[in-house]
Formats: sequence, C-alpha cells, structure tokens
Amino acid sequence: MSDTVKVGIVGLGRISTLHLEAYKKEKNIQAELVAICDKNKKRVQQVAKEFQVENTYTDYDEFLTNEEMEAVEILTPHQLHTEQTIKAAEAGKHISLQKVPCLTLSDMDRMIEATESNRVKFRIYENFRFYPPYQFAMDLINKGVIGKTERVDYRMWGGLSALSEWKVSLSTWKWRFTEEGNYNSPTLFDDGYHKHSIISQFLGEEIDSVLAWQGDFKIQGVVKHDTPSVVVYSCKNKSHYGTWNVSTHKFLPMKSDYYACDEYIEIVGEKGIIFVPGCTGSFFENCGDAAPGQAGVHWVDEQGEWHSDTSMETNWNSSFINCSKEFINGINENREIEINPEDARRILQIGLAVIRSVRNDFQEVKIDDVLDKP
Repeated sequence: MSDTVKVGIVGLGRISTLHLEAYKKEKNIQAELVAICDKNKKRVQQVAKEFQVENTYTDYDEFLTNEEMEAVEILTPHQLHTEQTIKAAEAGKHISLQKVPCLTLSDMDRMIEATESNRVKFRIYENFRFYPPYQFAMDLINKGVIGKTERVDYRMWGGLSALSEWKVSLSTWKWRFTEEGNYNSPTLFDDGYHKHSIISQFLGEEIDSVLAWQGDFKIQGVVKHDTPSVVVYSCKNKSHYGTWNVSTHKFLPMKSDYYACDEYIEIVGEKGIIFVPGCTGSFFENCGDAAPGQAGVHWVDEQGEWHSDTSMETNWNSSFINCSKEFINGINENREIEINPEDARRILQIGLAVIRSVRNDFQEVKIDDVLDKP
C-alpha cells in the first residue's frame, strides 16, 4: 500500500459534506477519494463533479468491486451498517464506520469478527473526540492540572431554527424517528453516541450505570422528539459521575454553519475546573469577555488562578478533518485507530442502556445488564 490511501465513500447525505471536506488537496491527509456511492444518482453526479471522482456507483456491491479502493467510509443509516461493514471486510477494505455503529451488541460482535478474520482496520468515526478544544481539555486532564475528574456536566441546546443554520428537511431525518432505524431517538441514541463517548473519556473511568429522563417536545406540534432529556452517568464510585442535559427550542439566537445546536462542558476535578464553551454551533464564537466565555478552553487551577486559551481552531468542521486524518494515519502506520471496536462497543452499550432507562420509567440501568438490545 502506498502512503496515499485510496478511499471510497458510501452515503452522500447531509453529514457527508464534512467528511468530503477532508479529501480536498489542501487538507494534506495522504488520501485520495477514488470512488463514491449513493442510491441518489443526482447527488452522486454532483459530488463527482465537485471532487473530480471518476468512479461513481448507485449499487453498493458493485462499489466494493473497485480494486483501486483500499478503504471505505460508510455514512449510511444505522440499520444498514452491519451488512455493509461485513461485505466491505470480506472485500478486503479498511473501514471507517459512522456512528452509531449498529443497533445491537450482537451485530457489533458480528462486525468485529468479520473485520478481524479478514485482517482489515475497523474503527468507528466519532469526530467529537477530535474537536480541538476537547483535545486540549483532555490534555489538561492527562497532565493532572485539575487532578482526578470527579464530574462532567454537558449542556446542549437544540433549535428548530436559528439566525442561520443548515436547512434539513424532516424527510431527511425520517429514518431517525423510526424504531428499526434508531429506536425513535434522534437525540438520545443517535447524537447521544457523541455525548456518551465524550463524557466517558473525560471521566477517565468506566461508567457503571445510567439513569435517563425524557420530557415531551413536539416538532410542529405533531412529531414527538426525544427531548428535553437528562442523562446521569454513574461510575462505581458514585461521587464520580456525569450529566447530559439537552433541550430543543423553536428558536436559538445564534448563527451556525451547521446544525442549529451548540454545547457547553464543565469538567470538575479534585483540584480544578475546566470550561469548554461551544462545539457544533457558534454560540460563543464572539463572546469575548462576556460570561460564560469565548469559544476555546478556560480553566482554574488549584491555586485559584484562571487561564484561557482561545487560540486553537474552534470550528466544528476541524473535528472531521482531524478524525479523518486519524483513520488514514492509522492505516499507514499499521496501528489501532480511535475509536477502536472494543471501546465503540462499550459506548453503544451505554446508549442502549439509556434507551432501556427511558422505556422503564426512568429507572437506573446497569450497563453490563444490557446484553444485546434495549
């Protein structure tokens, strides 16, 4: 294999625009986009023209016969992931699979077995771990600046509209509101994978149980959304825990280049606290000295001294570029690629436990008690 990895992408929906961005020449990720596949022929032609891709497909099986292609990014709905991953592994392709990896632990195990037996790289694409401010915060934790993490609070706001945002039709989101595609949970199960992942990483120890509450918000007064919601993540030592508090509103007073949502994280350690304003949107981009702080990372150390670093890239698209680089570098360096299948399985198990908690009158659920489905 040459240093330039030949990549194909299947699934050219809304989020693919940020995956495709990584394959522009100026991003220098030692990869070349050589094939694309989507059942929407018009969309395939559009992307082929923009990125000068000669090999285009509307059939997945035919797509996998492309001998030039060494690796694939799978960006399709969750319920398609298992069979598509197994087929890609059997075709000898390295695989980057968009979260959520699948809907059951048994399907995750089938994918792991197929990729291991065919000796191909397999990782789950979880870009939030590659968002520069989150990486900076994790570096502070690893250096012991705030001591052992005791608590992580993750606040998220979502809007049906904002001052500017991606226009995503309900029809595009339809599969996320189905039981067979996403457990009727566009927030808690789909987007939640990011949050379970980040909170787990910042806590630095295994989450033992979850307790989830869900309210009642209806889009256009008809479509039931799985928000507002609050999830509590407890470690075996219950003084170490995390929370995710998410709500949906008709309007958010912010401009966003992407979805109409944004986040705020507070990480409390034994001897300090880290604050990370912003991620997906641009709530805090021009906050300046106004509370709660400009986009970047702010922290107070054990001497009570405040520090800030807002010099790193805070545009959400940087997390996609960094995540794609991790995939390509992992292939070239023949090493494990984050997020590895075992860690990804645990995050999936947490997500399934959250759904079980909601469906069992918000009872606490032990993660290890989830053996396959919610």
